[in-house]
Amino acid sequence: MPLILIRHGLASAGVDDLDPGLDPVGQKQAETTAEFLRGSNVGRLVVSPLRRTRETAQPLAEALGLAPELREEVAEVFDPAMGADERKAMIGPFMAGRWTGQPEPLLEWRKRVVRTLIELGIGGTASGHDVVVVTHYIAIGVALGLALSDDRVVPMPVANCSITILEAGRLGLSLVAGATTPHLHEDMVTGVRTALPGGPA
Repeated sequence: MPLILIRHGLASAGVDDLDPGLDPVGQKQAETTAEFLRGSNVGRLVVSPLRRTRETAQPLAEALGLAPELREEVAEVFDPAMGADERKAMIGPFMAGRWTGQPEPLLEWRKRVVRTLIELGIGGTASGHDVVVVTHYIAIGVALGLALSDDRVVPMPVANCSITILEAGRLGLSLVAGATTPHLHEDMVTGVRTALPGGPA
């Protein structure tokens, strides 16, 4: 059964706020995505514990009749102890780079994301239900990179509330649809070039 990854909606603040919620556009993106998935075969809703992902997941939970399950393993790539200036300095070069040669803590984070997504996908197949994961730009990039055998940190742009669909198996992930946005009106497609909360389109 498919593993459906959804990036959080547009956040209400930039990097200076380490855990912003959604702005009105982000809320509308979340509601539109929930309506798009209403009535689908989703049996589990897994969510990063950060505020912007929890707020994105709330309309989904209501539309799907599911309780969100918070999982640190699909949270943001940033170390929670990292300050705003450090995050801002890191993210541009990191997103433009490759995983090869990254520091060990980042490689361990990546492995944890991969393990978790494969586990969730296989569990969904065993239960006969799709699994939705509401997460972040770089975590979705990890999944795309694995599915495409692409070492880049960002194998393709990932807009706010875009939908990535994968199939999971013991050997990894295969891509069905990558970071799609047809469910969003064109003026609601944001965050394509940045992983920073509240960043430019």
